[in-house]
Amino acid sequence: MFKNERLVKSIRLALLSGAATAAISIPTSFAAESEEEGVERISVTGSRIQRAEFDSASPISSFDASDISRTGATSVDEFLKYIPATSGFQLGATTNNGNDGAKKIDVRGLGFNRTLVLVNGKRTIGDVNGDGAVDLNQIPLAMVKRIDVLKDGASTIYGTDAIAGVVNIILQDDFEGVKFNASYGAGMNEFDAKQKTFSVLMGTASEKGKLNVAIEYNSQEELKQEQRAWAHDALFSGPIEDENGNIVGFKANPSGSSNSRTIRLNRAQRDAIVAAGGPDTGNWIVDATTGEVRPFVAATDVYNYAPVNALITPNDRYQFALNGSYDISETTTVYMDGLYTHRTSHQRLAPDASFGRGDDQIVWGNTNNPFNSADSNPWGVDFSSGSLADAQASRDDLQGVWINRRFTESGGRLFTQSANTYRMLAGIKGELSEGVFWDISYTHAYNEQLDNTKNYHRKDRWQTIVNAESCAADPDCAAVGELDPFADFGAISDEQMAYLSANSIKDYSKGQMRHLIATLSGDELPNMELPGGSIGWAVGYEYRKENGEFIPDEFAAEGLTTGGASDPQIGSFNVSEFYAETYLPIHDTFSIEAAVRYSDYRNNKDENYDSTNYKIGLDWRPIEELKIRGGYSTGFRAPNISEMNQSDSTGFPQVDTLCEFAQLRNDLSTNQRANCDTDGYTGELGFAWQPGYTTKAPEKPLEPEESVTINLGVVYNIPTFESFNVSLDYWSIEIDNLIGATPYQLLYNSCMDSEGYTATSCSAFVTTNGNPLDGGLPADATFAFGNVGELDSSGLDFEADFSSDVDWGFANSFGVRLSGTYYISREENWVELGLKREMVGNAYTFNVYPEWKVTTSFNISGDDWNANWDIRYISETTDALRPNEISYDNVADSVFYHDISGNYSFTNNIDVSIGISNLFNKEAPLYHSGFNANTAPGTYDTIGRKLFASVSVSF
Repeated sequence: MFKNERLVKSIRLALLSGAATAAISIPTSFAAESEEEGVERISVTGSRIQRAEFDSASPISSFDASDISRTGATSVDEFLKYIPATSGFQLGATTNNGNDGAKKIDVRGLGFNRTLVLVNGKRTIGDVNGDGAVDLNQIPLAMVKRIDVLKDGASTIYGTDAIAGVVNIILQDDFEGVKFNASYGAGMNEFDAKQKTFSVLMGTASEKGKLNVAIEYNSQEELKQEQRAWAHDALFSGPIEDENGNIVGFKANPSGSSNSRTIRLNRAQRDAIVAAGGPDTGNWIVDATTGEVRPFVAATDVYNYAPVNALITPNDRYQFALNGSYDISETTTVYMDGLYTHRTSHQRLAPDASFGRGDDQIVWGNTNNPFNSADSNPWGVDFSSGSLADAQASRDDLQGVWINRRFTESGGRLFTQSANTYRMLAGIKGELSEGVFWDISYTHAYNEQLDNTKNYHRKDRWQTIVNAESCAADPDCAAVGELDPFADFGAISDEQMAYLSANSIKDYSKGQMRHLIATLSGDELPNMELPGGSIGWAVGYEYRKENGEFIPDEFAAEGLTTGGASDPQIGSFNVSEFYAETYLPIHDTFSIEAAVRYSDYRNNKDENYDSTNYKIGLDWRPIEELKIRGGYSTGFRAPNISEMNQSDSTGFPQVDTLCEFAQLRNDLSTNQRANCDTDGYTGELGFAWQPGYTTKAPEKPLEPEESVTINLGVVYNIPTFESFNVSLDYWSIEIDNLIGATPYQLLYNSCMDSEGYTATSCSAFVTTNGNPLDGGLPADATFAFGNVGELDSSGLDFEADFSSDVDWGFANSFGVRLSGTYYISREENWVELGLKREMVGNAYTFNVYPEWKVTTSFNISGDDWNANWDIRYISETTDALRPNEISYDNVADSVFYHDISGNYSFTNNIDVSIGISNLFNKEAPLYHSGFNANTAPGTYDTIGRKLFASVSVSF
């Protein structure tokens, strides 16, 4: 409970002025109380100045524990992914392919690593060996008191990474007693995807100190794609033909991967077959029924990988947290907080395949190969001559064919992570003199993760077991017998599969952060006062050091599996920073906020760089009910450890081939169409294509990203109502020196758009003369990682909050809250390549950028109960890769989700809550290029109608 009504009023004003959201009268931190004035000073998210009254020029949305619990969310990311300020791709349990169990949030759609996550206003450790972003698994919900989302650049206040904004998680600090909580949730389809949580929150307080402790266990069960009809098949657009064979439209065909039992030829081989009177087809198969070689038919020969993939990934967490303080004197307080999480998480993918890449995948001279001689294949072409050296020297030689074999006999690839994360912060703060405060804290955080992968195959042994001579020379292979690579599924014995498999691959990573902060602040300056009041100020110093190490399994290090080669990595950096901030109340109705920060970085590669950033904010009330606010700030993001020590890395992005049904497309340029007609597949491919894309280590030292953020908004308190506030804010974020890799699709489209493949982007393709087509399909590519260009984004935030006491007999209060974001633009610009793309309104393989995200909440309550109805809206987006004229669906439809929940308090110590999310069981919008389950699970609901309930008992 709060002892000071003026303090409560000032905090409420700060949060309402920040974003016109629900009034949450909870301070971020306490300073010493002035006995003379009886006023407690506070600091809030976005400032290090402590003062009695705070009216921020920055937009802030705040959510307390009750806002989170009524959604049924069991982790911070599950709640934040649906707020309007998030866009792009939210990583969590709904992402299977492309996840390692982490949960991350993307504010403004600018990337995980451009959103800074804080705990009690201080940093916590991020993904040191990855993108640097914080894994929200480390925050137990039982300990969350409030979450502030600062929708403004904050590099001058908090340093690097705060380009898009800040998520500040405030831990419980004033709970007294013991509270047990148990919750359960499940999809109502078959009561699947079960979630279970059990937690204990304990708190005690005395005149001098207080301590809160939480213990929590959280379990998320798996849901497979086969358990939802819309996700059961990997869908692909197929033609609808009339009685004359004319294409009159497209439909969703059950499809999958061409890596089933496919024989793939290169362009030269195709030409030789055509010359011999055969068809111009690059993919072939040995028919399981007849044993004859025939052209590959996408409608029947692809492998449907979808059913065995996870739609919701399992995740178990054991967590401990504490937060406490103790007054060692009237003016000095020591404080600490701590977090520990042990996580186990799992993902599953379809069985591994020999994906037909690299010289070790070429098969020639095999006694089981029906293509050896002109007499034993239908083309009249001899593939048996030549040596290994010849085959490796030129992919245009006819000696080899590429064999794609899906190892269904393995049961699928299994990925397991075991992660430990802890964070300990200790600090001391106090009042140096009247109105002058000091605060010193030290944070030590550490994480480690062991990744265990099963059922990858060994590429070297695949090459051995399909060759009679090589297999006979290897005793282990000879013991299990030679393998016919063209045989039907099920032909591989358990013993052969054991020989082929890499068994358990273990990769280990670890990282740590040490962070010292020293701040001196005040809410007045001696003998200096402006007409609007006292000058607030803060100055300080920070030192932070991070180091990380990645130790790959020996098979991964040598690139012996289809998981790709992983190099060991070790790196570190340290940064010293000085900052200053001031609050200038020029007049009762006008104030200025200003801040500056200098950062000096040094890393393990003997590179150093510095950055100076500043911010200025204006707050003006021309009339009592109207507030006008604005801000201009610069920001930066320093290269993280993984980026600084980037080595060659290969992925397999899904791309639009451009040439499939080229004659029907209206989005191709003249050059693209001509190149497709000359070198590409212009007929039906029938399945998604994934080339290999290797990003090379940076060619020169990385420079920090630099940003400029502009905010301009109004807040209006409607005077005819007791509590009715509305706000509108325009924001713009411009980022230079963008760190990353140019997307494969842009390189491919750009090269295809050049005559004779002469564009700069064509240098990426590892083919003859930069041809981006390999056998008619997008070729493998290699391109540099580095500072690649610019990213500009802008939009409008709007909020409305109304609450009122009512006398309706059964109810005594009613409230409505509306919050939304309209995204105007998100433009990426690769300057050196001359490439641009506007992403708002578009859907990509993982990321979705809707123009509108809006939430509306209705609340009604009585003395011992409350009921809520929440509506979430996401506007439609258009498939950025596949045009409508050749797609079964190139629009991810707009969607409304309706959620209802209620809470009832029995006596004074038992609370029961129950709710249903996605009340009308809306399925996730499907679109052609959706990589995971034909949609974007990081944006949309994939469970369907879900029941959740919880009970809390307090003592």
